[in-house]
Amino acid sequence: MRKYFLLLVVLNTILLGCSKDQISTPDTSNQVFTNFDNAILSKMNLYNAPSISIAIIKNEKLVYLKSYGKSDIEANTTASNDDLYRIASVSKPVTVIAILKLVQDGLVSLDQKVFGSGAILGNDFGAVPQGSKKDLITVRHLLDHKSGWTNAPDDPMFRSNNITQTQLITDLLANRNLSANPGSTYYYSNFGYCILGRVIEKITGLTYEEYVKNKILTPCNIYNMKIGGSTLAERSVNEVKYYQSEFSPYIMNIARFDSHGGWIASSKDLARLMVKIDRNTIRPDIISANLLNQFYFGYTNWVHFGSIPGTSSILQRIDNNLSYVMLTNTRTNYDASIILNDLDNTIKSEISSITKWPTTDLFD
Repeated sequence: MRKYFLLLVVLNTILLGCSKDQISTPDTSNQVFTNFDNAILSKMNLYNAPSISIAIIKNEKLVYLKSYGKSDIEANTTASNDDLYRIASVSKPVTVIAILKLVQDGLVSLDQKVFGSGAILGNDFGAVPQGSKKDLITVRHLLDHKSGWTNAPDDPMFRSNNITQTQLITDLLANRNLSANPGSTYYYSNFGYCILGRVIEKITGLTYEEYVKNKILTPCNIYNMKIGGSTLAERSVNEVKYYQSEFSPYIMNIARFDSHGGWIASSKDLARLMVKIDRNTIRPDIISANLLNQFYFGYTNWVHFGSIPGTSSILQRIDNNLSYVMLTNTRTNYDASIILNDLDNTIKSEISSITKWPTTDLFD
């Protein structure tokens, strides 16, 4: 099994002022989830996580939806299931689905070239340097993180906030050599998914956000997902507040992240998307199984992690019957994988111990 995940090499959090008594008490009215609730609360205490939102899907039903803690400590706001979180690199599966929708609609092919004469983006970002092999990069290479670009000397998506996407792509196309031939070597790349956002815009004539909302989210009955703001003042209605002492969550250019890490969503939003790409039949998928099977969506089990300062997110397909979403408004300092791996393992372990599931569908 191959796991796609993001561990961004930017710095991370300790939480201000979140004491144990600020974390909500589990709702024991549903005894099936008492142990589950207690396990989540324990991890919240361990990592000083202000809030966590979790959605669990069983046989394409939303069988559990719960938010714990405080979405804003200073305002003493209790976390709600309507809360929106930055989902960081869990934005990437959204972009993959958008590209596959274009393929399904006959508007692009996976093996179509991206740069150079006759390619999708042509010379929009300048001419391809002769002999650079950048004109060999295809849509599939970008989706598979096999463009040949690496993050040496830096991840360009985290450069100064005033540098535009156009400037970044123009610079790397002209000046950063490929480290491997396109299609030959996997290297996780935010930049590659930034390019995919521009591919979507070129083909559709819409902004990336507009296309995804119109063609992916609205057909899935998802209406509140959007590209987030960067500063605290730009926080959306119902968006949580992010906490991290190691690196401020509010000095990144979230809008520039759009197609690789810019979406904000609720756990229920992402659960709605999950059941429309899971290759099960109760709720018809928006993408054909043939296309889904060409990527990790075709695996029995797959997971995508997301992490930027102040945010940790998980979208996990456990098997053909079970999936879950986890969103929280903090992450562990220095090593973003710590909280993600621990929460993922904890949630999977607790879910595996449940033998009797609710029959109510919280999607309804």
